Amino acid sequence: MEIIQKKITVYTPDKTYSGYMDIGNPSLRTIDIFNSSNIFWKNPAERSFDDALLLYNATILLEGNTKMGEYAKLQIKLQDIIFFYDSLENVGDSIEKKRAAHLKVKTKESTALAHIITLTQGHGFFYITGMFYGLFKSKSKSRYIPLTQASVVHVTRGSEKWQKKVIKIEGGFVGISTRHIEACTFSDANTQTKVGD
Repeated sequence: MEIIQKKITVYTPDKTYSGYMDIGNPSLRTIDIFNSSNIFWKNPAERSFDDALLLYNATILLEGNTKMGEYAKLQIKLQDIIFFYDSLENVGDSIEKKRAAHLKVKTKESTALAHIITLTQGHGFFYITGMFYGLFKSKSKSRYIPLTQASVVHVTRGSEKWQKKVIKIEGGFVGISTRHIEACTFSDANTQTKVGD
């Protein structure tokens, strides 16, 4: 079996990790891999935690893009990942849209613009918006939910006021951990609401 690797970026409280993960089945979407009951490891004997992701050529950035270090291999507990995105420009987006078109016909649900606020951790939280396809209630039982055309803003408390920093998302697709969601709402897909409105 040929094992391929995919570049991904994951956000945990106050840290950003990027690197390459092994993909055992190239037909799976990144969101499917994160939601599977057993994340693929080329060598399971390397696993230190039952529920972890192994990154190769991993880089850790602290808030403010300060590089903490680079590692040949690094394990990250899935429970600590707030959201992730992969490097395949538009692939997640187009696959999710095709899949969603089928679900839309099957469930008679319309596309919605999701507004998600994550739990405050440290001195900030994330405000994430994006297109959501399908039944949110059924997907909220998964570990991660997919959004396309995503926009991510990191909101932090400065010395005197709240500050907003836009996070650039490659390809427009993001997977958000359901355990880190504090609040969410949905609006018409043609309506845009920005942080602070």
